[in-house]
Amino acid sequence: RSMNSFLIIYLIILLFEAILSTILKYAWQAEEKWDEPWYNEKTEHERNSSKILRFISDFLAFLVLYNFIIPISLYVTVEMQKFLGSFFIGWDLDLYHEETNQRAQVNTSDLNEELGQVEYVFTDKTGTLTENEMQFRECSINGIKYQEVNGKLTPEGFSEDSPDGNRHSLVRLPPTRPPIGILHRKTSEFLNKEELFLKAVCLCHTVQINADQTDGADGPWHANGIATPLEYYASSPDEKALVEAASRVGVVFTGTSGDTMEVKSLGKPERY
Repeated sequence: RSMNSFLIIYLIILLFEAILSTILKYAWQAEEKWDEPWYNEKTEHERNSSKILRFISDFLAFLVLYNFIIPISLYVTVEMQKFLGSFFIGWDLDLYHEETNQRAQVNTSDLNEELGQVEYVFTDKTGTLTENEMQFRECSINGIKYQEVNGKLTPEGFSEDSPDGNRHSLVRLPPTRPPIGILHRKTSEFLNKEELFLKAVCLCHTVQINADQTDGADGPWHANGIATPLEYYASSPDEKALVEAASRVGVVFTGTSGDTMEVKSLGKPERY
């Protein structure tokens, strides 16, 4: 905004100089000997042309002569300074994180001037400046509370070491194996409600996937059928925790393609 103000001031100065110079030219040419000197005789067309058109032509000529007052390269220079300044943020040792071996990443050239506008930093005790890690603990599906135990959704009151070994799992077992570990009272309708809940969690978010993991033809699933864990990125740690929890249970968000979102629900790819 300051730069724009300066450019407007320069423009006003330029117009003032051009108008003043044009007036002084005609004041100088008021004497006949200077109106048409021997080294600059007028053509017949110039003598017969309108005085208003001549004034405008002279005004524009002075405008071209004085236009160097406005620095056209100013914006380019400032953008170059922003670009080069971003490297200094990446090189700053005070912003280097040793534990993860990561340096500060500058994703926008305006970061320098945005940080320069900060005068006060207010914080409260909810994790504004602290490490804000979110983990999925439990949820309620159709009125029944579930907890996550070793990558399985377990109804409250059941655990891995329950006497009957009953626990909830959204992973459908192959038909050749007995359905051990699936709650006896589970029906297909009940499974659908759990699956629907996890699909909603997988679709309603702004989470992004690491670009390197979306280059494969079949997402994160290798040819041998073994799934590799996807690396999720999100501005909200809540969303990331929910999407990661759903993927551990069996409904995996595998990325976006244009206007569609891709999900692997119990191993079956789906698009929404």
